Amino acid sequence: MPAMFIHLARRWLAGALIAGALLAGCTATSQPTPRADGVILQDDFADPQSGWDRHAGAEITTDYAAGRYLIAVASPNLEAWGLAGLDLNDMRVQAEAVRADGPADNAFGLICRHTRTGDQNNFYFFLISSDGYYAAGKVVKDQRTYLNPAGDFEPLAAIRTEPDAVNTLEAVCRGDQLSFTVNGTPAGAFSDGELTHGDVGLLAGTFNEGGVQIAFDNAVVRQP
Repeated sequence: MPAMFIHLARRWLAGALIAGALLAGCTATSQPTPRADGVILQDDFADPQSGWDRHAGAEITTDYAAGRYLIAVASPNLEAWGLAGLDLNDMRVQAEAVRADGPADNAFGLICRHTRTGDQNNFYFFLISSDGYYAAGKVVKDQRTYLNPAGDFEPLAAIRTEPDAVNTLEAVCRGDQLSFTVNGTPAGAFSDGELTHGDVGLLAGTFNEGGVQIAFDNAVVRQP
């Protein structure tokens, strides 16, 4: 990740949420009954009718592809996400992610407690990049706040940066306690109770170079 990354991260936010907002809220939310083992949703994306947001455009794609869920962002300084169609208070979200194409200077990860306030988005985010950085934080009415100590993206040794590497991500949102785990290694624990319920999602974005494609697989949502 280049030295300009932190500056670009803030530029990325400025234009990103407009595009993301176009995709959010496409799916009606529900509160399913968990299975006996606590699993609320389990999806290997083999069935393109399993309920995640689907969108295909010149700049953004969020859709099923070859048995995975693909988020492709063609333009610089842009992000996009797909939602599962849930409305939960507490959740443990896990998914595998691999960079299918595009620059390693990217961002991708998990969303919990996504809601809309009018045309504005609210959610917690837990992100990594293919060149070894992570961030955790929240978006409230399209305004981003970082919760991890650096106040922006910071290095994380647990991230697998080699080409075609699969990173397993897990986020827990339980009451006002939030945590992020990358490949089984804790990345951070945070306290914030501003957002109390909402949908789960998968997110990917670009910085100064477009063309990022992130493929997600084996998503599981459980009671925490």
